[in-house]
Amino acid sequence: MTIDQAAALLRTPRIEWARPQIWCDLGCGEGVFTTALASLLAPGSTIHAVDMDQRALQRVPERHDGVGIRKVLADINSRSLRLPCCDGVLMANSLHFIHEQSQLLSRLTAASQRFLIVEYERSQSSRWGPYPVGFQKLSALFHEVGADAVHRINTRKSRFGGIMYSALAEVDTDERNAP
Repeated sequence: MTIDQAAALLRTPRIEWARPQIWCDLGCGEGVFTTALASLLAPGSTIHAVDMDQRALQRVPERHDGVGIRKVLADINSRSLRLPCCDGVLMANSLHFIHEQSQLLSRLTAASQRFLIVEYERSQSSRWGPYPVGFQKLSALFHEVGADAVHRINTRKSRFGGIMYSALAEVDTDERNAP
């Protein structure tokens, strides 16, 4: 996938792209979606690119279009992972590797209330996606952690077969913490 194709999946008018922001990209791999996000963010923004594969992280650029990219070697599923408070969390093709998805999303709401998700629209597990997250399941997961709605942004055919989708979820932490 090209950077432009990845950016098309992420672009939404629901995010104010014109002001500098701080984002975390969890499970960034070699940085295709990290770079795509950087191309959408205003100069002066920062992305914390997190992955447990040191080789993949080495391929992630340190800057793109005036956006600083800080590389973090860590397992996104580790309870010891500490993220800075940020404007948003991007998870592109990484949530389907997490067994306890609801628990992870609940922990992540301490860092951000906004989530950009890219996943495959499938319900059958495979070795490449052991815990599939179709859009309906994603909506249910985010509802559990306090999101009123999950908005589908875009879809595209995957070169591996099937359909990829992108979505934006915004969690109301006040509502989640209400008695």
